[in-house]
Amino acid sequence: MKLAHFAGELGVRPTNRKPMTYDLDIIKELCGELGLRTVPRPDDRVAVELEHGVVLIFVNADKEDDAFIGFEDVGWHFHGSLACSDRHGFWKEVGYLDILIGLADGTILTCEAWSHGVMKMRSLVHRDFVDEFRFLKEEDEVRIRRPRLRRGAD
Repeated sequence: MKLAHFAGELGVRPTNRKPMTYDLDIIKELCGELGLRTVPRPDDRVAVELEHGVVLIFVNADKEDDAFIGFEDVGWHFHGSLACSDRHGFWKEVGYLDILIGLADGTILTCEAWSHGVMKMRSLVHRDFVDEFRFLKEEDEVRIRRPRLRRGAD
């Protein structure tokens, strides 16, 4: 089954009527199709290694109505869809399966904020909807990267 082709239809958007959870099996399958590497974690989450030491996690929390996406080593996370905006105030929501597709095609990138040689934050940004630069101070640095995809079978 080629999930990448149907992700827009499969992407679950949060609503007030239904609890938000991620389909972890579909996430794993889609990662395999896209060349994104998953690494073992507890059953309530899927961990996607974007590069050595940079692991994005999709978590269905203990409470049935709570799910989030974030990085293992930093506090940044979000619930539901990723909301991205540009400097003109235009914005876009990206569903959890579309985030994976975006990581694979370069539309979704990792963004790190560094200050005085220390990483202060890591987040996801949309290539065309990013407004992080307006907050830069003189001593700050922003590092934006695209994950490396695995080629062939592991």
